[in-house]
Amino acid sequence: MLNCFLAKKQGKEFPQNTKENPMRNSTPEGKKVQYQIQAFAKRLTKGLSKPKKKFISQMLFGIQAARDVKLSNVARSLQEGIKLIKTEDRWSRHMMSKDLTQKMNEQMVKEGSRHVKEDTVLAID
Repeated sequence: MLNCFLAKKQGKEFPQNTKENPMRNSTPEGKKVQYQIQAFAKRLTKGLSKPKKKFISQMLFGIQAARDVKLSNVARSLQEGIKLIKTEDRWSRHMMSKDLTQKMNEQMVKEGSRHVKEDTVLAID
């Protein structure tokens, strides 16, 4: 409410609907971030099922929006309009999937290998 008052005072529009889904952000900056996340998720999830691709995309966006990796905070940041526990349960099932980990690791190696040249120094701690 205070944000709405301050925005009006500064001559800016502030969304009245606090339940607005950030995945549908219509600002140019929001669309750009969402596009970048979706493009990265698309490269990362090659070979996965459509539900797993959606899960990864939502997780990446939610982690960025929540600035946290705690599952409940990430789910809360998406404001899906369903009970938080339902989102957490669904995501927990996805995260336990072994094929998800294996295929994503393979894609991460492929993505990273493009940037490693013969003279690249890799420091592993």
